[in-house]
Amino acid sequence: MQPRTKAMISFVILVVLIFGLYFFTNWFSIVTGYTLGEDEKMKLAQCLKGNGAILYTSATCPACNSQLEIFGETAVKFIESFECKSAEQGICADLKGVPAWQINGEFYYGFKNFKELIEISGCEVE
Repeated sequence: MQPRTKAMISFVILVVLIFGLYFFTNWFSIVTGYTLGEDEKMKLAQCLKGNGAILYTSATCPACNSQLEIFGETAVKFIESFECKSAEQGICADLKGVPAWQINGEFYYGFKNFKELIEISGCEVE
């Protein structure tokens, strides 16, 4: 194979890798919420609290821990959460699973990224 062909193939592979990395990191940022700065996380957490949102969790639920961790140490203090210690405990008996958000009287199950929480709650963070 000629050196020019090798160089061209290497260049194409490099361009594909760079674009792939860009699109993956963009997707990852949107899913995890890292596109939001600390101020926006705080605004979302305060708005959720103002709307009376409650996050139902369980100590044995990894997704619940991830849900709380995306807010960071400062903003998570504004998230009202309730730990379901047993299935018979009050509202927990009626839940289909955890994590579960109660926002504006509706229940939303599973991990929610920032974009989903903003859409569900109607909060504006920008």
